[in-house]
Amino acid sequence: MSDQRIKGNLDGVARSRLDRLSGLLELQMDADLLLDPEVGKELVLFTSLTGREVALFVDRRGRVVDLAVGDAHTVAMSDHDGRRGTQRLAGVRCVHTHPGDSPHLSDVDLSALRQLRLDCMAVIAAAEPHRGSVACLSPGGEVAIEMTGPLKYEKLCAFPWREAVRLYEKSASTVETVVTGAEKERAFLIGLEGNAFDEEPPLEELAQLAETAGAVVVGRMTQRLERPDRSTYLGSGKIRELSLAVQVTRADLLIADEELSPAQQRRLESLTGARVVDRTALILDIFASRARTREGKLQVELAQLQYLLPRLTGQGQALSRLGGGIGTRGPGETKLETDRRHLRRRMTELEGELNHVRHHRERLRHSRQRSDLPLISMVGYTNAGKSTLSSLLVSRLAPLGGPSPGGEDKLFATLDPTTRRIRLPGERDVLISDTVGFIRKLPHSLVRAFRATLEEIVAADLLLHVVDASHPAAVEQLKTVEAVLTEIGAGEKPVLTVLNKIDRVTANDMDGSLLPIGPWVALSAHTGEGVDTLLATIAQMLPSDRVTIDALIPYNQGNQIDSFYRSGVVRQVTYEAEGVRIRADVPKAFARLFRGGNAIKGDNGNGETP
Repeated sequence: MSDQRIKGNLDGVARSRLDRLSGLLELQMDADLLLDPEVGKELVLFTSLTGREVALFVDRRGRVVDLAVGDAHTVAMSDHDGRRGTQRLAGVRCVHTHPGDSPHLSDVDLSALRQLRLDCMAVIAAAEPHRGSVACLSPGGEVAIEMTGPLKYEKLCAFPWREAVRLYEKSASTVETVVTGAEKERAFLIGLEGNAFDEEPPLEELAQLAETAGAVVVGRMTQRLERPDRSTYLGSGKIRELSLAVQVTRADLLIADEELSPAQQRRLESLTGARVVDRTALILDIFASRARTREGKLQVELAQLQYLLPRLTGQGQALSRLGGGIGTRGPGETKLETDRRHLRRRMTELEGELNHVRHHRERLRHSRQRSDLPLISMVGYTNAGKSTLSSLLVSRLAPLGGPSPGGEDKLFATLDPTTRRIRLPGERDVLISDTVGFIRKLPHSLVRAFRATLEEIVAADLLLHVVDASHPAAVEQLKTVEAVLTEIGAGEKPVLTVLNKIDRVTANDMDGSLLPIGPWVALSAHTGEGVDTLLATIAQMLPSDRVTIDALIPYNQGNQIDSFYRSGVVRQVTYEAEGVRIRADVPKAFARLFRGGNAIKGDNGNGETP
């Protein structure tokens, strides 16, 4: 039947009208014309008689490849997309009608132009004199659109659409990126504009997370809503647009910028046909790929199970969840409850193992406290440059040398924290710890699972809050880290704010609101500029732990002399009849080891003995 080739809502349309409309599918139009005038008359006649829009999709050879009744935005095209890259246009233009006399393209029309990446989108008013408008993507970028109209019917049909296509694709060819590797998933991003950082493009951070996880971002869509839709996260109108965009971009993964409820996730998967993950699952996946130590793997697994447990219910037919009544009782609920018990049992085991880790860390902290070595913890937003700065300090100041932690320009490059001993100018030893980076909307399950790791921050004597001063959302990132510190009980700790990456900005570009109220320094961990100022400021902010002692070491205990050189600064050495007399600046805990033994005289600079 001829009407089977026409898509859309055909209910109630007379067979004779559908047969006449389907005849357009056999036509070959002049390829240089936007629309054959006679074809356009058939379209507006159909709309005038039925009150329904009709959309015609034409390729660059002038062949009609699709015909749809209804909103062009809701109709998926056939698989005739001949693009040679993700930045190219689809090679198809759309001309559709509007009932009444409106010659203007709607927001839905423009959205379809962007999502389908059409050569152009045109509209014809069904009412006389059939004026219309044309829109094309601008060479300035995907979000920019150039519109022409309203135009008279004759000028609309002769619109030079090929020139607009040529200009756009010439511009796109200079920035096109070729995606290689069939193993990468094609991800489409969705989010709410009201919850994104105002200073950076919407979903920019989510795109970085997706790329970090190994996906290729093929499209984005945002909607301005005060709160997510309880059923589908986005509004019903946007869902129809999203379904079409997923088909056009051939996305196999849909990523939401919020934590979705199980119901929202299932509904989105049902409506779009793509697998759906939310921001929390994405971050957990990145953490799982980054964990290297036994502790890190345990913490990530616990967070993943905490996330998965409430999502077991109704996970599809795999769990055979059946209702009550005769003929419906079966193993479904038993299977579901078995899975739940297994998860809870595994979570209990993980929590027990992490408690052992927590006690081990407490013993290490007590050991450090006995040695009176101050602990400095580096905190900050992910990819702010903490690991790069830590690597620089360790390579320059580690008293025993050895490898230093490295830094990479990507999110969550460092997951497992490292603590190293460094020697500040003035021969003072301290411990510096590089911790996991924070992020906006950090999943609470991760905060709970990483409690043992985050306790290192709470126990620190000084926090170095590293901020990427070159980031457009630096102020929001700073506030995000401060909120997380308060949440974990470290909000009252002494903080030195480090404005990193100043080699990427100028003094005029520096946001004045970024400057904190407390002490701060500006530096570049990449070039080393400003590091000396950082070290001097750290030395000023750390509490004094040094005393000057005068110790007499018997000759038969000469092996103790080396400990003075390793733990402090030896000022004077004299040899006497009873032994070796050493005057040195050492930590208070070290000085206490000699109380009651050797002859010691101490002075901490204030005339006090240790």
